[in-house]
Amino acid sequence: MVQDSPSIYVWSALTVLIAILLQMLPLSAAAAHWRPQFVLLTVCYWLFRRPLLHGIGFAWLCGLALDFVIGDLIGRHALVFAVCACILLLLQQRMRHFRLGHQAILVLLLVALSQCLVYALTLILRADWHGAVRLAPALSSMLFWPVLAIGLSHLHWTRWGEEEISPGP
Repeated sequence: MVQDSPSIYVWSALTVLIAILLQMLPLSAAAAHWRPQFVLLTVCYWLFRRPLLHGIGFAWLCGLALDFVIGDLIGRHALVFAVCACILLLLQQRMRHFRLGHQAILVLLLVALSQCLVYALTLILRADWHGAVRLAPALSSMLFWPVLAIGLSHLHWTRWGEEEISPGP
């Protein structure tokens, strides 16, 4: 069966590793505010495409890996990614019928929720923290979603013979 191929785990791990490297990429202060949430987008893609193989545990592990790489509060992104994975898995059947633009709006809402949850957890754990909630990464993630979805879908199509994600009629 195509879904049971172990190579899909290699490809998903490789794409998550690339997303973590992109998340760590040094940028100027102005550009860093607009950095898309590459890891969360990659997790969303794999949960959308392979919900039976990549579940909440996969999202939690990716968030934990991001926490270790960033070196900040361990478990913060893991919890947030697990919550977002739960929501995405609930909406996964509907999302398969969405056009790419509608999927991008859902990604905007998921990333905005994740940003708010990350900042709420930071405020709970660090009472002296005075950061601002920035929703610019949600907007840039929404704009980056079609590129990621079509690019990885093309990889899927060529590797596993599946249908590509279409931008809609």
